[in-house]
Amino acid sequence: MRTVRELRWAGAIAYLAALAVGLLVAFLVHLLMKGQGRFGWEGFNPGGVLEGFVFLFVFTFSLWAAKRAVRVPCTTLLTAGIVAPPSAGKVARSLPTIEQVESFEGRLSVLTEGGEPQGVLGLEDRMVPWERAPVVPAEVAVSELSALFWKSPVVFVVKDGEVLGAITREHFFQLMGFGRLAV
Repeated sequence: MRTVRELRWAGAIAYLAALAVGLLVAFLVHLLMKGQGRFGWEGFNPGGVLEGFVFLFVFTFSLWAAKRAVRVPCTTLLTAGIVAPPSAGKVARSLPTIEQVESFEGRLSVLTEGGEPQGVLGLEDRMVPWERAPVVPAEVAVSELSALFWKSPVVFVVKDGEVLGAITREHFFQLMGFGRLAV
């Protein structure tokens, strides 16, 4: 799973590559027409319009191909990496931790022993061992968690061995803009 920084770089590189390909193909069309197209530079002419359409088509197709290749969110791609999804650590909601199973109140909580997480209560009928629970580092981008939500209704976020909290499937879908589709 990629971090926010890696997504920013992927979005910037993909955008710049699509821009370069679009400009290169438009320049080749300009050369094929022996420099007759001057879209926006010295008046309006059909050659310039053709260059502009070729650039738009190639740039759009290149962006689509880049998005499929590097799998970044549209906003990250279209802003060349300036806007990126938040990290899991920023989105995670706090979660109660308990030391004894007897104090379990039926809500989702993490069972700890000596400060170390041992399992999750409230996720299934019995305790889920911490090794089987879906756990991600706090630096991971939220958009990278979708595969985990196909298997589990909640993902736990840790930083340096400390449980920061959890992200529920419903909260994830709201963040990604799906709203009520999570139900």
